[in-house]
Amino acid sequence: MSHDKKGPVTALKEKLEESNKACKNYQDEYLRAVADFDNYRKRTERDSEQSRRLALERLIMDLLPVLDNFDRAVLAVGGAPETDSVHTGMQLIHRQLREALCKHGLEEYSCVGTEFDPRKAEAISFVHTDEHKPGTVVTETCKGYSCGERVLRPAKVVVAKELGRSQKSEARSQNAELTEPEPGEIAEAGGESNE
Repeated sequence: MSHDKKGPVTALKEKLEESNKACKNYQDEYLRAVADFDNYRKRTERDSEQSRRLALERLIMDLLPVLDNFDRAVLAVGGAPETDSVHTGMQLIHRQLREALCKHGLEEYSCVGTEFDPRKAEAISFVHTDEHKPGTVVTETCKGYSCGERVLRPAKVVVAKELGRSQKSEARSQNAELTEPEPGEIAEAGGESNE
């Protein structure tokens, strides 16, 4: 009978163990709650930053046609004496608009003379030429813009393409018509030979 009865020390030890287990559970729950809150805070900050960036990019995309039209207007007004003050005013406003957009991360880039990169440029046309290496951007019809690492609007470009065989022979015949054949050569333009 004496084995079934617990003494006060044993009862206190069991109570202490239960309290320690409960404390450990509460501590684990607390640490999980702190980690969840930290993850929530980071996710909220990331989402907020992404929303801000997307809103800024939308605003810049809406202003790019205005910037393009300012470019055209400044070129169209030119330097005529009667429009000199208008031209100067337009240039100042144009520069101010560019600076404001650049302050928010807008960067203009050009692809002319570089190899065509579809991530930065949109080929709107091809030109057959021997003057440029195939795949090289020859001209640009619309500037490209980026914001940070992201391309907002690709440049619209004309890309060089290799001349086909018929085009090469046509180009050679046009060049032959322009140059005098040397003695002993066959003149291609007239179809006559010196023999």
